[in-house]
Amino acid sequence: MHDRLQSRAEAPPEAERVSWRELFWYFLKLGWLAFGGPVGQIGLMHLQMVERQRWIGEDEFIRALNFCHLLPGPEALQLAIYVGYKKGGYRGGILAGVLFILPGYITLSALAWIYVHYGKTPQVLGVLWGFRPVGLALLLAALVRISRAALKGVFPVVLAIAAFVSFYFLKLPFLLVLFACGLLFIAWRRVGPWARAAATTAAFLAAARADAAESAARRAFDISVFFFKVGLFSFGGAYAVLPYIREGAVATHGWISDRQMIDALALGETTPGPLISIGIFVGFLAGHGARIPWTGATLSTVWLFLPSFLFVLPAARYMNWLTSRPGLKEFLKGVTSGVVGLIFSISIPLAKIAFMPRGAIDWITVVLGLAAFVAMTFWKWRLNVVAVVLGGGVLGLLRAFAPGPFGGPLG
Repeated sequence: MHDRLQSRAEAPPEAERVSWRELFWYFLKLGWLAFGGPVGQIGLMHLQMVERQRWIGEDEFIRALNFCHLLPGPEALQLAIYVGYKKGGYRGGILAGVLFILPGYITLSALAWIYVHYGKTPQVLGVLWGFRPVGLALLLAALVRISRAALKGVFPVVLAIAAFVSFYFLKLPFLLVLFACGLLFIAWRRVGPWARAAATTAAFLAAARADAAESAARRAFDISVFFFKVGLFSFGGAYAVLPYIREGAVATHGWISDRQMIDALALGETTPGPLISIGIFVGFLAGHGARIPWTGATLSTVWLFLPSFLFVLPAARYMNWLTSRPGLKEFLKGVTSGVVGLIFSISIPLAKIAFMPRGAIDWITVVLGLAAFVAMTFWKWRLNVVAVVLGGGVLGLLRAFAPGPFGGPLG
């Protein structure tokens, strides 16, 4: 009986299967076209998988998307793994996921190599000057979107403020803050006000006593462990996990600086694949410090995305059950409220890097960042993210060749 069930899970019905050739070329093409973050990627997948190829129906696509929202990791990648599993079994899921990741690995590793070897040239410095305020604008635009969805009511706002204070001022660990927010939201919904107050106090006191330090003997081991944890606890999308990447890569390990962090964010927006792929760029720089840059990029890729495969493939059979669990949904609502506070906390040091490139406020940079933020948040005709980022890079290149109108050279 167990063997028959396992066989059924491994191989979808013949009517649902597609050829390996079709799976290979579709997901390879999807990986190279997957620009613009999860919204654009998921829209592209819906167009192809539901409307054109009719691989899955509208209802199943929505349920699969809700299923992916409940799991840690990038939703678009997990959706690709799920559809690959439906059309080709476990091997189809693995193939779909690997092909979806591959373009980001190639492009971000190549950009990291250029960044390391040519990042001090005037032309590259100019492009990065234009990228940084736009990257910050993308982060703030995401913060607005998440806030609108998550902060409905007084208590979610209180959670967001508590998360900001805990992470920015008290320097509490990222994961403990988010878990506390998730548990507190459940308590708020299910128990009385006195118990809620007690739970709030207990959770944040426990977080305050926790020790977030970690030690490892070798850089490669550090990279592997760190990015596996990032992939394992990346609830809430790529922007939600940026505070965790910064906490580990900048504050704890010292692999990169805040300047390099915002460069990674901007460059990640110009490459295909999930935005969380900026971890590949960070891994390259982390490995470069120990003279193993390509090993760092490869290890960060493997360990960053491995949890998505480990969660999606075994759990795909239980999709309907998982998506109906109210406790899990409440936990994730609390986590999302905490994410708002954490994203705001990392916006402050990144804003200093973007808007003060020479130690004082550069008003042209501020105007560029505000223009990008307005264009992506409030303008009726939303611009493509990649176009906005590249537009900032073009302005930066102009500043490198004609610094006069821009307030002088970056120096």
